[in-house]
Amino acid sequence: MNDDNKTKVGIHMKPELLKRVDAEYPLYDYPSRSAFVGAATEFYLGYLHSQSYTDYMNKTTLSFLADQVTKLDAKICRQLFRLCVELSMVAHVTATTVPGADEETLKRLRQKCVKDVKNTIGNIRYDNIYAHQHTQFGEDDDA
Repeated sequence: MNDDNKTKVGIHMKPELLKRVDAEYPLYDYPSRSAFVGAATEFYLGYLHSQSYTDYMNKTTLSFLADQVTKLDAKICRQLFRLCVELSMVAHVTATTVPGADEETLKRLRQKCVKDVKNTIGNIRYDNIYAHQHTQFGEDDDA
C-alpha cells in the first residue's frame, strides 16, 4: 500500500507487547513496526469476520502449506536435476573407459542395479560396489 493512502493513528500497547512486536517484525521481513501491526490487524479482522473461525484458519494454514510444498518441490527438482547431470557425467566417463560391453551385459547390469537400489533403499556405497567388482578387495577387507 502507498504511504499516501495511510492515516497516522496512535494506539496504546503494553510495553511487553511493544517489545515483542519490535523483536518479531524484522524476523518476518516487515520493513517497519507499522507494517507488521497493519498486517496483524488485517489477519485478525479476517479471522473475526469469517463465518467460521476454523474455516478461516484452515484456509490460512492450507495456503501456507501449499506455498511450503511448492518451495520444497522446486528444491527437490533442482537437486534431482543436479544428480542426473552428475550421473550422466559418470556414465559418459565410464563408457569411455570400459569398451566392449554388449547389450546383454548392460541389461543384466541394469537389473542388478535396480535390485541393489531397491534392497538398499537408495543407500549405495562406492566401496561396496568396488568390492563386488574386485573380489580380492572384498576378501582382504573381511580378513
